[in-house]
Amino acid sequence: MKKKQIITTCCVAAAILVGVFVWQAYFSATKIAFVNFQTINLGNISKANDNSFVKLREVSTDHLDELTGYDMVFVNGMGLRIVEEQRQQIQRAADKGIPVYTSMATNPANNICNLDSVQMSQIRQYLTNAGKVNYRNLLSYVRKEIDGKLISAPVPEAPVEKPTDILYHAGVKNPDDEMEFLNVTDYEKFLRENGLYHEGARKVVITGQMADATGLILALEKAGHNVYPISSFTRFMEFVREIRPDAVINMAHGRMGDDMVEYLKERNIPLFAPLTVNSLVEEWENDPMGMSGGFLSQSVVTPEIDGAIRPFALFAQYKDDEGLQHSFAVPERLETFVNTVNNYLTLKTKPNSEKHIAIVYYKGPGQNALTASGMEVGPSLYNLLLRMKKEGYWVENLPESAKELEKMIQAQGAVFGMYAEGAFDEFMKTGNPELVTKEQYESWVKASLRPGKYAEVVAANGEFPGQYMTTPDGRLGIARLQFGNVVLMPQMAAGSGDNAFQVVHGTNAAPPHTYIASYLWLQHGFKADAMIHFGTHGSLEFTPRKQVALCSDDWPDRLVGALPHLYIYSIGNVGEGMIAKRRSYATLQSYLTPPFLESSVRGIYRDLMEKIKIYNNTTGAKEKQSLAVKALTVKLGIHRELGLDSLPTRPYSEDEVARVENFAEELATEKITGQLYTMGVPYEPERITSSVLAMTTEPILQIGKSSLTPEFTQSAKEALEARELIKLHVLQNCGDDLRGMAEILAERTR
Repeated sequence: MKKKQIITTCCVAAAILVGVFVWQAYFSATKIAFVNFQTINLGNISKANDNSFVKLREVSTDHLDELTGYDMVFVNGMGLRIVEEQRQQIQRAADKGIPVYTSMATNPANNICNLDSVQMSQIRQYLTNAGKVNYRNLLSYVRKEIDGKLISAPVPEAPVEKPTDILYHAGVKNPDDEMEFLNVTDYEKFLRENGLYHEGARKVVITGQMADATGLILALEKAGHNVYPISSFTRFMEFVREIRPDAVINMAHGRMGDDMVEYLKERNIPLFAPLTVNSLVEEWENDPMGMSGGFLSQSVVTPEIDGAIRPFALFAQYKDDEGLQHSFAVPERLETFVNTVNNYLTLKTKPNSEKHIAIVYYKGPGQNALTASGMEVGPSLYNLLLRMKKEGYWVENLPESAKELEKMIQAQGAVFGMYAEGAFDEFMKTGNPELVTKEQYESWVKASLRPGKYAEVVAANGEFPGQYMTTPDGRLGIARLQFGNVVLMPQMAAGSGDNAFQVVHGTNAAPPHTYIASYLWLQHGFKADAMIHFGTHGSLEFTPRKQVALCSDDWPDRLVGALPHLYIYSIGNVGEGMIAKRRSYATLQSYLTPPFLESSVRGIYRDLMEKIKIYNNTTGAKEKQSLAVKALTVKLGIHRELGLDSLPTRPYSEDEVARVENFAEELATEKITGQLYTMGVPYEPERITSSVLAMTTEPILQIGKSSLTPEFTQSAKEALEARELIKLHVLQNCGDDLRGMAEILAERTR
């Protein structure tokens, strides 16, 4: 009896084991791993999967040891950065019989694949042609032909070859359908048949492969635009010329090219480049950088070369129930972006007389003058208002002169320090400020700020209206001057404290109510059609948080909102100009730097240079000549700048004299600026000449005591290869003949 039970138990166990084996071999789910796939591509494959017996997983390069637990492994070899240990983990999975397919390997060592040529060809065609049908058949092919499963394993269809130059749209009745069109005529017919074409409406082209544009397309169509999504390698310009768009939206990862740039310039078509964030929404919002590395260069820097505007983070990622990440247009961001596009396009058609324009200027507290780097602000601002009036903008009641405008600004557009209670109390009575009620402010805050952001404001500054620029009945004052449809407004202090540089260039605290209210009033109260920041530079682009790819928790993003933003910025400050473009979404309009003049300090150092010349020409003992150089060096205070001693009886060494000579020569040749630039007033011809000479004749190499060394000659040769003309400076301690050295250098660099 006992023996019979043992036999029965063994048979049952064996049956179970056989059943498990059979289930695992022929009926269980097919688990597929994806390594280094872009979110947009893997997301599209996932959306095409309608088979519950096919399970997809993204495996990071930190967990390649898990690949042996999958039934198929796909590796995207393009840009795959792994060390040898990780490469061996992929190879180990392949050696254990796990099917591995690697595509587009940029490093031959990463090209690991153990499929036969037929399987490789079939999979390559599915992936290359892409699309839901091909992706769905790819997964069926893996399950049936490679994993060998018997149930839920439909026979895969052959790869469908897809054209590379199409206009596309999601199906109207079934959004999962992928509608593709080879020409504009057929596409527009589709739009008309489905009620999506609006006669006379603006046309918007969407291109780029960095995100799923479905949400953006639908939102723009809902806003009344005719939308043309294009996926094309060879016919893009042909499509664009036939469509004749009013705007182009490029989900950028690189440049569009010079032909496209010229086309846009000729027709004054705005190019928007919304950003795709390669992380989950929560991770991106908590990232203090926002974007960096290759994505920053390809999504922000290179589109700037094309003239793209508004590097606005629109697309991010979400995680589905299976843990896979998908690209999508963040709804909160999408609404703002579509409004932004609408506002820019409205500027092209709205009569100038109806446009409301806000101009934000900078000045110090109290009676301090208006400021902008290298610019005469008052006359420039006045000239701009005169030109706007001439161009048809409604600008009324302008004063008779720039001086009168400056007086009005001091009276009605002043800025006050937090300490100047008496001054701003008087201003509130006589300066005719815009008065904002609590109800107005809170409605604007609700429309523009998240509750958590406003909580930061209250924590830092107290409840509305705060302690600054307020009335006894609880209203908040905003300084401004209004001339018809044009408002001039001072930029209020972005923070408190005595450190003016820190207040302008960024603090960690939330801005005060006055700062926030002024920008929200422009958006919601004055209802500006465009905002101009006047001169280099203000504080908006330095308010807290991300460096680029801002989110709705970043102050510049919220205070600019959907307003078209132009920034009149010095052409001589490229670095901070880029910050203004990327953090405040500004389109920069450059103004000139002040003209350069020849330094007048050469005469101050004439006696010193003469003493140095005597020193250099003296042979033998030079103590007396060195002391003469030292006496003048100490008299002029140069010794303090160079950290040299001032003992009158100890002569300087040869190296110390050379340092004095270099320092004095550098100061003597230093460029200085002339009068400040005034917009609308060209420079005099002599100022243009002096500026050009100062900018183009800067010495790039110096010949000293060692004369024409091989190293110097090589440097000169490299400089001449990059330029047609270079200037060399010969120090006085070089004793060789100038003409002779020039002839030798010309011969050696030929």
